[in-house]
Amino acid sequence: MTMPLRIENLKISFGRGAVEAVRDVSLELRPGEILAVVGESGSGKSLTARSVLKMFPEGAIVDGRISLTGQDVLAASPAELERLRGEAAAMVFQEPSTALNPVFTIGWQIGEGLKAHGMRDRRERRTRVIELLRDVGIPDPETRVDYYPHQLSGGQKQRVVIAMALALRPAVIIADEPTTALDVTVQAGILDLLRRCRDELGSSILIITHNLGVVADLADRVVVMYQGQIVEEASSTVLFSSPKADYTRRLLAAVPRLGEGTAKEDNTSRKQLVLEADRLEITFPGRFGKTPVPAVRGVSFDIAAGEVLGLVGESGSGKSTIGRAVVGISPVTGGAMKLFGTDLRHVKGDRLRQLRRRVGFVFQDPASSFNRFMTVFDCIAEPLRVHRALPSAPALRSRVLELLEQVQLPRDMAGRYPGELSGGQRQRVGLARALALNPEFIVADEPTSALDVSIQAKVLELFTTLQKDLGFAALFISHDLAVVEEISHRVGVLRHGELLELGSAREVMSTPRHDYTRLLIDSVPVPDPAVQARKRADVHSMLSL
Repeated sequence: MTMPLRIENLKISFGRGAVEAVRDVSLELRPGEILAVVGESGSGKSLTARSVLKMFPEGAIVDGRISLTGQDVLAASPAELERLRGEAAAMVFQEPSTALNPVFTIGWQIGEGLKAHGMRDRRERRTRVIELLRDVGIPDPETRVDYYPHQLSGGQKQRVVIAMALALRPAVIIADEPTTALDVTVQAGILDLLRRCRDELGSSILIITHNLGVVADLADRVVVMYQGQIVEEASSTVLFSSPKADYTRRLLAAVPRLGEGTAKEDNTSRKQLVLEADRLEITFPGRFGKTPVPAVRGVSFDIAAGEVLGLVGESGSGKSTIGRAVVGISPVTGGAMKLFGTDLRHVKGDRLRQLRRRVGFVFQDPASSFNRFMTVFDCIAEPLRVHRALPSAPALRSRVLELLEQVQLPRDMAGRYPGELSGGQRQRVGLARALALNPEFIVADEPTSALDVSIQAKVLELFTTLQKDLGFAALFISHDLAVVEEISHRVGVLRHGELLELGSAREVMSTPRHDYTRLLIDSVPVPDPAVQARKRADVHSMLSL
């Protein structure tokens, strides 16, 4: 029987062999199987996956054998490789916004792949594209075939990318971190879609992920990679119940588990309020004659000094909009939001600048928030320079080095550039920059969503330690309920711009009052295949009611 995919003794190195990124990796993907490859950033998992389609970075030195539906990929001619890409195997990329071209409709982009492989008739292509969009669950595909990527949600864009991969019914689908930045309910839908690809179309799926809950939900077998090598391989059930490798056990131990977070005391009644939202309204003006869009509607909450409030909800719920409103980026159009007692609707100029100096902001993706041409030193020093907070260059240098130590990074990292750092290191630099002005309040917008579980655990531990030691209040925005439970005193649940539930982290997570909160909680994948199968059945039952 021909295996859809077999990799034998794959070695990938750079710099004339000085850096070994993948070391003697062998694995096989069986017909109708979902195989997960897991590991931290730098483990070689994505490089191994991309090698299946001969997608190597410049300067890569490759040895070994890759057989895709019986054909040697590494020895394939350009024409043969073009046929293999799409017909034998197709790729689902991590970030659909970068995989899709913003200036072409989604129908045109899917159709181009069909055209390149011989479907010349335009009407036939359009019919096939609409079929594909319907198959992946895009509503009203006859209309949305002419949509541009920006007109779709994150989950819908990921479904479009999967439709592109399915266009030629390939034997192998390679999904590289396909759910990393998605909300739990959207993630559950994408996982169901991949499962349908296997069950209904007979596709074999190689999924690359750092989310062990996703692995437990989806995978038949698991390969664990560390520093370019395979350290363990087992069925999903065996790996989660009795892992053999120390590294696998450390990965599993680092996964935050919903219901196991440490309960924190609600202290809002005893301390001064830092942030107060009273029937907050935020409406975005309609452009080109379109109707204004209400993003936040009648939301009320407060945050006390030294308290962490977690905001959870799906994309479009308004949680990030509220975070941006705190620093004056999103306009408050109704109700009131008071920061340190000052109503943000009636403040601007120097007074707003003074308020912003008391607030730090930690972004979801520090790589895009940093200027890649600035050193780590300059990235951290930027707010200090903008606000002219220090009188001299020696004082500035001393403060930046002190901040590096606070976030547990070596001082010599100050001279590096963001592109030279790992994801976890960049997020620590982002935290250092947020702390530069000794803020009394921090807004953290999805600060760990793109991090591996072990790195995420270290960043959360660091955030908790700094929050306790420095005493700042925080608005922690995330779609990861387990992370929010672990780090927050209280939790608010948003949906479509409305606050559905607000209470202590323990109350909201253990005894939710709203059906939507229960759906969010039940949609969180857990690193246990048996438990996850039961949770998936419960979610389907809830959605069918």
